[in-house]
Amino acid sequence: MHLLIVLPRLALGLAAVVCFATPPSIAGAQDPSEVLLELVPKEGANLELTRAELEALPQVEFETTTGWTEGSARYSGPRLSEVLALAGLSEQAVEATAANDYSVIMDRDLIGPIYPIIALRINGKPFGKRELGPLWVIYPYDLLPEYRSERVFAASIWQLVSLAHVNN
Repeated sequence: MHLLIVLPRLALGLAAVVCFATPPSIAGAQDPSEVLLELVPKEGANLELTRAELEALPQVEFETTTGWTEGSARYSGPRLSEVLALAGLSEQAVEATAANDYSVIMDRDLIGPIYPIIALRINGKPFGKRELGPLWVIYPYDLLPEYRSERVFAASIWQLVSLAHVNN
């Protein structure tokens, strides 16, 4: 008799542990329908992009070290220039804003045709807020000395949530 009562409770308890023990950084990082990025053009409606939409764009991958992580890692994601073009933001400076409201103005000279990328994956895996994600504007810092400047480091915004037109 007690076994019949204990088993359903045990099953419920295990289900709760599985649901609540999964780190939010992992659970949220893999939801393809979650809106991760808002693009705010000068005119017209804002564009919200999900993980699935960002992953559907051509992906660039490179290996680099950073000043914020240990060792070298492989980063992959769409080119920032291509993402900006989706909302007609490719010809001007943009304001990049993080989840913690940190923001930086990225002048056009910081946005090349290939680099930076908006990293969606580190070493092939999605990463969450606890790992500086789920979106990180990142350059291949080890490739060129120009990518190791204070301006580039300031533009390397993690936990990116929006890119907006800058009124000049």
